[in-house]
Amino acid sequence: MVTKYKKIAEVAALAGKILLESHAESYRVEETVYHILKTSGFSMTEVVSTSTGLTMTLDDDDEAIDPITLVRRVNERTTHLSKIYRVNNISRALVKEEMDIETAYKKLLKIDASEYNVFSKDLATILLVLGFAILFGANGIELILAFLTGCLVAFSRILKEWLALNGFIYGIISTLISSFCLSLIVTLIPGKINQDIIIVSALMPLFPGTAFTNGIRDVLKGDYVSGVARIADAFVIAVSLALGVALGLFLSQGVQSWFN
Repeated sequence: MVTKYKKIAEVAALAGKILLESHAESYRVEETVYHILKTSGFSMTEVVSTSTGLTMTLDDDDEAIDPITLVRRVNERTTHLSKIYRVNNISRALVKEEMDIETAYKKLLKIDASEYNVFSKDLATILLVLGFAILFGANGIELILAFLTGCLVAFSRILKEWLALNGFIYGIISTLISSFCLSLIVTLIPGKINQDIIIVSALMPLFPGTAFTNGIRDVLKGDYVSGVARIADAFVIAVSLALGVALGLFLSQGVQSWFN
């Protein structure tokens, strides 16, 4: 019996951890974990979620049952809407008793281990840069440069995994490489080229829009700790992107002055 309740708590904790790592809102995480815990039939279920961790307790009025408390630390966070959708489906199936706890645990482990392949990530990054360049009114040459810049952004993601860079350093390195190389290439091409359009387009895949939006939503729903933490995280990343662009343009101007 105790093993069964502990398994329910572990399933709820795993579901909450996946949601937090996928940039789900705090209220969504707490509601999902709460509904899974309630399938135990215990009278007391408490869940507290922040952007970096999850704390949950499962207890009952029966004194013969010891309370179960689990804490999960979240270090890596990335936007993954597919995982959020699949975890929500599993939680609903558990609540409706359409799935047993062991099956749910196995499915959650598969979801946790699943990830987009490298080709999909790089292709999505390049297409996103091109899409924003078109949206901003780029011409033919600027679209070609946007494609090359998108490739540089994709390369910087690979560099991040190789060197195990944190989010702040990665933001600086990725935008520094793309803005530096782009600025040098533009000087070699005759004609007027609006490199601002290309740089802004290259920033779009890196900007933490989801984290910032979820932070605002958490604040408006009263989850001030989680909301402020998410907004601060988004602000730090935005600052790193700005620093990278500034450093890249500054270094490119220095290189150009050597040849003039």
